[in-house]
Amino acid sequence: MSTLHPAIASYLDSLRAADKASTATTNTSFLSLFTGWLEPQRIDVLQVTAADLARYQLWIANEHRTRRGQLLAVSTQGTAILIVKALFRWLTKRGVLLTDPAASLVPPDPPKRLAVAKDHLSQQEAIALLDTCAARVADAEPGTTTRALRLRDLAAIVLALATGRRCQGLCDLHLAHLDAEQHELRVEREKGKAGRVLPIASWAVAVVNRYLVEARPHLLKGRESPYLLVSERADRLSERGFAFLLAEAVAATITRNPDLTDLPGKRISTHSLRVTFAVTLFANGCGIRSLNELMLHANLTTTAQYTPIPLEDLRRVLLASHPRA
Repeated sequence: MSTLHPAIASYLDSLRAADKASTATTNTSFLSLFTGWLEPQRIDVLQVTAADLARYQLWIANEHRTRRGQLLAVSTQGTAILIVKALFRWLTKRGVLLTDPAASLVPPDPPKRLAVAKDHLSQQEAIALLDTCAARVADAEPGTTTRALRLRDLAAIVLALATGRRCQGLCDLHLAHLDAEQHELRVEREKGKAGRVLPIASWAVAVVNRYLVEARPHLLKGRESPYLLVSERADRLSERGFAFLLAEAVAATITRNPDLTDLPGKRISTHSLRVTFAVTLFANGCGIRSLNELMLHANLTTTAQYTPIPLEDLRRVLLASHPRA
């Protein structure tokens, strides 16, 4: 990874100071890509011109490839350009630059989607995933690190499916955020916005309590940690660690349930669990306004992307509700 320019480092620090750690992480990746493009040409970040940025955009669109040898998706190209625009806008506002060289840069406009483009679990698949995780716990010998890790994995996946929290939000949970007696989860801040108290199902609380009693002390080995989800070598389960444990659990679920023919073809990520939460609640009668609050979305339009309504359902509602249908 290229060394970041001090101006870029200051910009990323400002994001973290504004409680936007996840945004800073994403920006670091894309700005490292930008820096890596500038360095061979010996172009300083503070001397970039509009023409340089136009060439960068062409390179992003037509030349840069992923590790798999593929061109970036149009939406990813747009993200890369928007992040560069945000950097130069910040530098200009703070007087580091007199003019904004990225002001006229226009990111590509990806096709609009009515639904979140993310594979998710059906209700049957979600139940099979939980059953598989529980079976893996039962198969492990009591008192071992393997059993503690599998119980931690079960608790993490249960929390994701029961609350719909984002991956970083789950990893950032503190012990103090869980009120097991009231079956509540306190969200202090998420993505730079103030949070709220969310209900959590009793079955999920029971699983987490078991993890707290049987597994968490074993993993910490006497260490102190404010975080709810921990690992064997760290005081906090990382987002990458969550993705790894989920991939392992999904693979085990596929092996254990050959009848789930659709699951092997799905790309299940940590965000897929959030989509699963939304789709499951909406399909079982949860109103979109309530779901909006549970998902901690700022806008109803965002929640609507998680809850596409099939045409047949719309037709059924029309025929049942319209007086002249």
